[in-house]
Amino acid sequence: MARPEVPDTSAILDSVRHPDRWPALERALHTGRVWLCSVVVAELYAGTRSAGDAALVDHIVDAMRRIERLLTPTGGDWARAGRLLVRRARLHGDLRARDHLADALILVSAAAVRGTVVTANLRHFLVWQRLAAAAGLDVLVRSVEISEG
Repeated sequence: MARPEVPDTSAILDSVRHPDRWPALERALHTGRVWLCSVVVAELYAGTRSAGDAALVDHIVDAMRRIERLLTPTGGDWARAGRLLVRRARLHGDLRARDHLADALILVSAAAVRGTVVTANLRHFLVWQRLAAAAGLDVLVRSVEISEG
């Protein structure tokens, strides 16, 4: 059985910026196998530049709400994300937690459904995947091409 997929903000933006990729993303969103993290929702709204941008985000969020595929980090998820941030700082040197909090929350949220984070920033998320595995979290990451099957 295929793992649930949790696109990060970069994966959604990749499809928005490349209209030829939008139909595949839209089909994937409707399969029920794709989850949308509320952290990504916040980042998408924060990046809107027009009413049209906001309407597109509304469309995505409404579709995911209808099929009950919105992930929202729990209190425990926030704590796990904080532990991952401090572990990464210890292992890889100084890091500004606020610059990485969203990614850690997306990763931890995906782990809650034993999912795969889909990202356009694979190298960055592979570091997080290794840290999550060491912490006992069941989560994978992969490149942005969202599968349809």
